[in-house]
Order: sequence, then C-alpha cells, then structure tokens
Amino acid sequence: MTINETSFFRDHCLFDALRETVVPQLIKSNSAERKLRIWSAAASTGQEAYSIAMLLCEHFLTLESWDVKIVGTDISRPAIGCARRGSYRRLEVNRGLPARMLVKYLTRDGEEWEIAPKLKSMCEFRYANLCATLPALPTFDLVLLRNVLLYFTPQDRKSVFRGVHQHTSERGYVMLGASEQAEDSTTLFHAEFTKQCYFYRPIAKPESRSR
Repeated sequence: MTINETSFFRDHCLFDALRETVVPQLIKSNSAERKLRIWSAAASTGQEAYSIAMLLCEHFLTLESWDVKIVGTDISRPAIGCARRGSYRRLEVNRGLPARMLVKYLTRDGEEWEIAPKLKSMCEFRYANLCATLPALPTFDLVLLRNVLLYFTPQDRKSVFRGVHQHTSERGYVMLGASEQAEDSTTLFHAEFTKQCYFYRPIAKPESRSR
C-alpha cells in the first residue's frame, strides 16, 4: 500500500471519460451551487490530483468562477509531503505528462519541475488510512479510488467501499483502476460504462455531510 507507484494522467481512457462524460455531467448537476469536490483517495505523491487539476483548467473554463477543491489522501506521510511540495524530477514528469502541459503548468527549478501555484491552490493533501476511521471529509462529487483495492482483503475492501459511499454525493461518481471492480459493494454502487472505462454511482443517498 505504500509502494507509491503513480504517474501523471495514468490510464488515458479514464481521463477521456472524465473529460467527455463525467465532468460535464457534474457541471450540469452542480450548476446551481457552483461547487465541485474531488477526492483522490490514494493520492501517493500527488500526480493524480494535479492531473485532475490540469484537466479542469485545460478543458472547463467555466469552473474558474466555481468553488473547486481537490483533496488527496494517502497512508504514506512522506508521499503526502512530496505531494504538498509539488516538485518532481524529470523522470517523473516524463511519465505521462505531455510536453505542452509541462511547460504550461510547471516551472523548472534546477533539476526539478514545480507545479504552478494555480494548481496547488486547487489541491490539498491529507493523511488518511482508508481501512481505519476516516478524517473529517466533505461529500465528494467524484472519488478516484484507483489501483489500491488489490492490496486489501475482501473484508477490508467492503469497509473501504462503505467509507467511500458515505463521502460520495448521491449524484457523484466513483472511479476505480482499470483492473478493479466494485464486486464487494453491489448494494452500495451500480456500474456504468463509457469510453472503455467503468465508473460507479451510489445506489442510495449517503449520509449528509458538510461541503
């Protein structure tokens, strides 16, 4: 669970689904309150959260006037520290980050590249153990729970799904890794399919929490 394997824009089909289906639907359903909350639930060193921020800035200009927050959590405190710094070596930015977006959203600082302040302001990173009592978190419109479930026992997976369900809006989406399924949580989520990518919607309204 602490191998911290991640990269920018990991699994392009997922980001295609976000751009073409999920985010447009969330903008439509949240247009009255103009808020968007996203949870990178196994954020590692932050590339996923910053990739989402780049996607929103690049393709959804209407969100510039919205209250948008991306929360990244991880069990590794050193990884969370790296995510907060938002500074990456060349090998890390060369994994999945297009050159055009590299020069647009990061600045070079010696041998490393640093995330632009605009993206950092959209993201915050916290420690959380998904198998334990979760910290105080808002209700999220989108939860990315990717490439972490395979490390859990079936019992722990059920516990994680219950926690995620409690923090997912009734109109929200949960997205897993390409090789993962929510078979342990069929009473909480139902699957939908788009762009060769599954996502999950809550079946029942989760417990109301502050946004």
